[in-house]
Amino acid sequence: MPVLLLQLTSSADESGTTIQPSIPIQIVQIIIGMIVMDTWQYFAHRYMHQNKFLYRHIHSQHHRLVVTYAIGALYNHPLEGLLLDTVGGAIAFLVSGMTARTSVIFFCFAVVKTVDDHCGLWLPGNIFHIFFQNNTAYHDIHHQLPGTKYNYSQPFFSIWDKLLGTYMPYTLVNRPEGGLEARLVKD
Repeated sequence: MPVLLLQLTSSADESGTTIQPSIPIQIVQIIIGMIVMDTWQYFAHRYMHQNKFLYRHIHSQHHRLVVTYAIGALYNHPLEGLLLDTVGGAIAFLVSGMTARTSVIFFCFAVVKTVDDHCGLWLPGNIFHIFFQNNTAYHDIHHQLPGTKYNYSQPFFSIWDKLLGTYMPYTLVNRPEGGLEARLVKD
């Protein structure tokens, strides 16, 4: 199977050396991978919330974390990890046409972003908070009890939530003991 994937996504010169696409092509492949993975994970994640059986027996394990922490990003049922991360990642890899090297960069970035989204900290100058609306505060809202039916998008963009009416706006509030807290915006 790995040889087949390598043949589908790579080409080699006469000496057998894998030819890497140019940096701009790799960037486009990573962006396509991000869009594909976001789309897969939004719909699979949302379905796991809406299907009572799947939520009760699979996805609720992840939501036992009411207060998020970094490594909790990967605290889930093995079947959820397989469906969301492994299958979603494989689809993103194949659709984007990434080489093995480009996919290593993509998947390392995705894991770091996901861990940051669950870290529960709003750190000044955090590059993920600057470039992505789907960030620590966005995901904290999803883990709060009233927010579990909102903010399904992960790990990069919030477009599906906004298009399909599952976006829950939030505000950052200064805590008396220091730091910031994500709170739902009430109508």
